[in-house]
Order: sequence, then structure tokens, then C-alpha cells
Amino acid sequence: MCYAKMPTLRYIACEVAWYEAIDGKLLCTITKDLTDGDYGFVILGRDSRRLFRAISLCKNFYPSPADTYPHLLEALEQFAEDGKDIYPQGDEVIPPNEIFDRVVDEDKIHPYFKILRDEPHQEAARNIIKEIAYSFIDVDGHYIKEFQGRNFDARLWELFLHTYFYHAGFERQTEYDVPDYLLNKLGYQVAVEAVTVGANEAFDQDFPLDGVATIELNQNYAPIKFGSALWSKVTRKNPYWEMEQVKGKPFILAVHDYHRPAGNGNLGSMTYTKAGLGAYLYGQRDVVVVKDGKIAGPKIIEGPNGPEPEIEQIIEHCFEGKTIPSNFFSLPEAKHVSAVIFSNGATLTTFNRMGKLAGLGSQDIKMIRKGMCASEHGPIPFSVDVDDPNYEEAWGDTIVMYHNPNASIPVNPETFPDIAHVHINPEDGHPYEFAPAGHISTSVTFTIRPVDGDTYDEAMEQGQSIE
Repeated sequence: MCYAKMPTLRYIACEVAWYEAIDGKLLCTITKDLTDGDYGFVILGRDSRRLFRAISLCKNFYPSPADTYPHLLEALEQFAEDGKDIYPQGDEVIPPNEIFDRVVDEDKIHPYFKILRDEPHQEAARNIIKEIAYSFIDVDGHYIKEFQGRNFDARLWELFLHTYFYHAGFERQTEYDVPDYLLNKLGYQVAVEAVTVGANEAFDQDFPLDGVATIELNQNYAPIKFGSALWSKVTRKNPYWEMEQVKGKPFILAVHDYHRPAGNGNLGSMTYTKAGLGAYLYGQRDVVVVKDGKIAGPKIIEGPNGPEPEIEQIIEHCFEGKTIPSNFFSLPEAKHVSAVIFSNGATLTTFNRMGKLAGLGSQDIKMIRKGMCASEHGPIPFSVDVDDPNYEEAWGDTIVMYHNPNASIPVNPETFPDIAHVHINPEDGHPYEFAPAGHISTSVTFTIRPVDGDTYDEAMEQGQSIE
């Protein structure tokens, strides 16, 4: 279940405990007043749009959560047998976004939507997406149709961004349908346009088979894929930055790569093209040494302050007859782009994990997540059971913001404190990344459903992993 509150409320009170009540028809939270330090409670029920909203507030405040809890139980008694599932608030003007009510002919439904809708192992993703959709504002009026049809990837990316921006404390202004997001955080306003890298079968390459092939694809192929998507946004006939609703605000392009879907043992393209994006945006890349067909590491040279990786300057990217200039942020048209946001995590797998963490998935499904994350000592490998009570995950864990050093209106990185940021070092002119501890650079999730009485370990050994 999802509770959508005004983001600014988090600066007034914080939730210290959550409860599901009366067979799930109500949510309850005990809150701490950040001004006075005392505690109260809120009871929430679904309105006519299926959103959970406050239907009862405490009349008094108490010195601790333990003192508050008995009064919460007493207040719940009036709802136990009221015969209601919906508690209208009187201001609902549009029906709920029932994202799984089919509005597209069955033969035109996107294959990933069918997996989300029908597959048992996607129960957690299905449930959390259904709940998130209730709070999503469909400003252009055809979101659900496109989510079910050919634009599934783009609409999943938008839903992911919607969820992240909410959790990051932004309010979304919905008076305009362009750009995709007009955001406000305590008076700081930002405009964001969502971009996806799509398929082009005449140009797209097969999945890389090893690390060397991945490096080769990130030299020129991946930059051209990202370049095609980003360039179309800065050369459109009606520039975003000239729109009244965008003027004077930082303008961000948020890009996700969906051009090669996962399948047949291969990972999706978003898992191996990040390096190509950075190279394209800044026109620079690390020189990597390859020996005997294997990656030996970065090439080290003697710098002014001692040994350091060698950085190669890039003028253009050429691949399969296509050539584009590198260093996107140096192009005159790109000065209006304050930053580029990238994530490789807007996938059904992420929604599935987050749904399971929220208690919306079957206990019979086991999820094991493995990958690389940031630490104070640099990137480290990790492997974790999503059911581990110590496991935590946030929507911003996979997001990176690449800042434009030539932006006419820079974006304040402190407004996005929970994601990784890439800047240009003023001393040497090279890009550097600051990632908070736990930031995920790449990961794979094994979703396991034992069959015929097998244990989870036996299921893993026998390849009963679904993702």
C-alpha cells in the first residue's frame, strides 16, 4: 500500500511507526511533532480515487509512542464495523487510475505489461505499481493506454521518476503537460523531461559477451544511442527553456536506456551502457588496458601529484556509418540543460523488490540481489537476501546526476542529497563522481520460486531463478 502525502509535511512531523488495520482497509501512523517533540497519530482510509488520506486525527498529544498506541487502538474502534471501504473526501473530481483495467486490445499489449499483469513472481511489483498509480497525475490523459501498449518502457520510467521525486520531497505542479515534471521543493523549482533510449533494429548490437566487449560498445556505440535520444530533446521546434513554465528554472533531462531488453540469459542494455553516457556527456573516458583478451585495469600515468589514471579526450563518436560530436555539454544547444539524470533501475525487478519490502508480495518468492555498491573505500561487491530484516532500499539508490559545467542555470546538488553526482573537477578538468554510501552502480536480482517441495538452495542450484 502507498500513502501519498504532501512532501512539505515531512518538515513538520515524522512517522515513527506504521500499522495496517482492519484487514488492510486502513493505515495508521504514529508521528512525532518536530517542533514540540511529542507524539500523535493519524488514521488513513481510501478516498474515491483509492488514495489513502487522513480520516481521523488524535485529539491530544503524548510523551512517547508507547503512550500513544492505546489511544490509537481506541480511535480505530469506530471504523471496525462501519461497513465502509471508501471514505470520500468530497474533492475527488476524476476516477482512480486503475492501471490494470485493460484499455488496449490484447494483441497490442506490450509483452512486459503481460508479464507484470499475469506472472505469479511479479505479484509484489504488480501490487505496488497499482498503488503508486493511484497517486500519479495523468496530465496528458493517455498514460494508462501507453503503459499497457507500445510505450510501456517510457511510462515505467515516468512512474519511477514520479515515485523518486515524491520521496525526495518534491511537490509536482500539474497545470502543464510539458515538460514531464515541474517540481517544487520548499520554493526551489526544477523542470524535468523524461527521455528513453529506444530500439533501432537496423543499428542495435548484440549483447556483449564479456568485459572487453562491454568496453568496446561504450567507446562509440553506446554514446551514439544516448546522443540520439538527448539531441532530439535540445533541438525540438519548441524549446523547453523558452516555455513560460520553464524559464528561469534549472532544466534536467532524465534518461534511461531500454533499447535492448533482458532475456535468454542476457541482462538489459541499461546494465552495461552507463560508461558510454559519461563519455558522451563530457567527451572524456578512462584509458583501459587489455591484455590477452582480458581487462588488466586502467592505464596509469605520472601526473602532477603522482600516479593517476590516463584520461582520453574524445572529439567524436563513429560507429556503423554514424558519427556524432562528443562532449554533449559543450554543444551550444546544451547550455540550457542544467544536468542529465541517469538510472539503470527503472525496471520491473526494482518495483518487485520494493513491493516485497512493503509487504505486498508472496512469502513463497525469494529475492537475492547481487551487484556493486559504493562505500567509503570505493566500490565493493554485495549479495543480500531482500527478506533480510536489515535490508534497506531507496528509490534514489541507482540514480546519478551528471552536472553540466556550461549550464546557463546550474542545478543545486543539495536539492538531491540522496543520489550520486558527477561534476567536473576545476583543477584538472576531469569528471569525478560523488556517490553516497550504499549507492548501487549495478545489480542483478535472482527471483526464486521453489517448486515440488524444493528448498530455496535447491531451487537456486537447479536454476529456478526467474530474473
